Amino acid sequence: MKQCVFALFLTLPAHAEPWACEMSVACQNIDCSPIEDRYEVIAADHEGQLFLTSPAGDHPVTRLSRRGEVPAVYAGAGPAALGQLLTIIEDGRAVLTLHGYDGPARTTTIYGTCTES
Repeated sequence: MKQCVFALFLTLPAHAEPWACEMSVACQNIDCSPIEDRYEVIAADHEGQLFLTSPAGDHPVTRLSRRGEVPAVYAGAGPAALGQLLTIIEDGRAVLTLHGYDGPARTTTIYGTCTES
């Protein structure tokens, strides 16, 4: 039985950083528009610190899901008190929400696909 379980884990793909994400739609409230933005989740230092790179720059993020599991979920904060939550599901589809609270509260939802790079 233990050998069967071990063999099952060998056949499951590992999902971990780095991720390269091509984001194609951004929505604010009910208004959506096409975009062509690239985001990446990378381990940028020797301590294993993770960063979300975006058109706005590089920001530290924390993995909320277990390493190697999907959905892969990351959260962090960017400039101007901007909260970030990125979720990547099994088939690579991704949703990123940006939570702005440096003025009136607002949320931008960005959709795209991510691949392990």
